[in-house]
Amino acid sequence: MPETETIKEIFESRAATGMTWEQFTGYLAGMNHPRRFLTLEEVANAAAFVASGKASSMMGTIVNLTLGALDD
Repeated sequence: MPETETIKEIFESRAATGMTWEQFTGYLAGMNHPRRFLTLEEVANAAAFVASGKASSMMGTIVNLTLGALDD
């Protein structure tokens, strides 16, 4: 998937095959272990942690927020 492609563009390309929004989001959620989407609160908590002094020992780290959909 090109980096410039948005979720909406991906959905619109799948919609041409008759996939509904619910089917599409179910498909995306099914690509990770807990079978759900990350919440905005979870993303905010991760960002706050990385920006805090508690993460001061983390250097050059990639924070994987894909719920296991992508391997590190």
